Amino acid sequence: MPAVNWGRELATMRARFGGRVAVEDAAGAASYAEVIDRAAGLGRRLREAGIGPGDRVATVARNGRLAVAISWGVMLSGAAEVPLNIAYTEAEFRDALAIAGVRSVACTREHAALFRDAGCAVHAIEEVGAEALETGLFPSVPAGAPGRIGFTSGTTGRPKAIVTSQRARFLGHLLLQASLPWLPGAGSRCLAMTPFAHGASLQSYAWLSQGGTMVLHDGVDPERVRPLLAGGLEAMFAAPTVLAKLTAAFAGAELPGLRTIFTGTAPLPPLLYGRVRGMFGPVVRVTYGKTEVVNPITILRPEETDSWYAEGGGGDGAACVGWPGQGVEVVIDGEAEGEVLLRAAHMSEGTLDADFNVVPWRADGFHATGDVGRIDAQGRLHLVARLSDAMKSGGYKIYPQEIERALAPAGDAVVVGFPSDYWGEIIVAVAEDAAPGWEVAAKAACGDLAPFKRPRFHASVAALPRNGQGKVVRRLLLAELQRQWRLVDGPRPVFERIG
Repeated sequence: MPAVNWGRELATMRARFGGRVAVEDAAGAASYAEVIDRAAGLGRRLREAGIGPGDRVATVARNGRLAVAISWGVMLSGAAEVPLNIAYTEAEFRDALAIAGVRSVACTREHAALFRDAGCAVHAIEEVGAEALETGLFPSVPAGAPGRIGFTSGTTGRPKAIVTSQRARFLGHLLLQASLPWLPGAGSRCLAMTPFAHGASLQSYAWLSQGGTMVLHDGVDPERVRPLLAGGLEAMFAAPTVLAKLTAAFAGAELPGLRTIFTGTAPLPPLLYGRVRGMFGPVVRVTYGKTEVVNPITILRPEETDSWYAEGGGGDGAACVGWPGQGVEVVIDGEAEGEVLLRAAHMSEGTLDADFNVVPWRADGFHATGDVGRIDAQGRLHLVARLSDAMKSGGYKIYPQEIERALAPAGDAVVVGFPSDYWGEIIVAVAEDAAPGWEVAAKAACGDLAPFKRPRFHASVAALPRNGQGKVVRRLLLAELQRQWRLVDGPRPVFERIG
């Protein structure tokens, strides 16, 4: 692939689908022509500001038509897009800008002042006029130039900037379309509620390239979702945390009509899958994706997902995420179970160092994911845990995910290791806004675990700290526990409330 020209891609979409609805959001419906014309105006503004291939532009917007237009506008300019999560704090925004070496930001007016105060050149899309897309204004970008810079979730420390080339971004875009269980067309509506900076944007790109409609909600509001589910919605992009909220809000309801629920980012426990299936039917498609290698890495189609759970899947604590996608190699660093290694045609180049140079992955081209997994006799990948989450208690290496799966019948809970001079770490189970008596049910649920794996303390917090993808940030949860509880260490440890 000698070069990538996003202008020609968008011009073709506008010619084919210009009058169709591209995005539905809180402001109503926006056509392909409207969104692409806004992107063209922004793209011109960026080019006039001297921005082009090799430059980095951060993007920030709430879910909606402007988020799509901003992202496409940066793509048109040839710059590398650096999408930032709308849920970031001001400190996190500044940290991300520094890590990626960003000096220009394309955003909505809501965040313009913040980034100007940070010393960035700001391009607020409301201040840019829409215009007809002229492909000659926009460059053909070298395939090896940076196309997107994403961030790891930062669950174990400072986030890292992951650099994906224009070629890899383009290929990932095509592969995601090719892996769709069915191709959307005019009137095919897909709902996404998680921040656009993450998986919602990737799903949107694939969906819109085929002429469908993205329904973009800024957060999960069951009352806004209910009428959509009552008719006209064909697909939904929803992480397990989103599915848990919806099934709790609509408990007892049967809501058939969705053809596919796209899920990933975290394992889908058997109990939650059962609730989702009872409500929506056997329509869940599971994928495995990472910032380093975006979807699709592996795929488990709805009928395959349903078959796996029907056969008792998840009972051993692992999560089946399916077979490798096209152009993806999955290797286990171990005889049976070990770290998952990935190599793919659309894989990122590596991480940015302090001087903004790319540090590539391993010499053999594989990326060591930090995920622990195994491949079954049918060639499917099963994820077991995260290496970085491993705890050491009494000399034993323990993965919190195994305990969390045992706790599931007692309610959703997260397990962390509380530092201890005597034990190394003490296993603590934490529930969100737990009901009275939760500890009793939790202890009973862990009865089949080896004694050294059972939590020694059970706590409740008002809200579990989560990142933009809905994943619990264990280091922040531990910090919260340490603010609330003091450990009296020893062979029989005791926790005392502080204050």
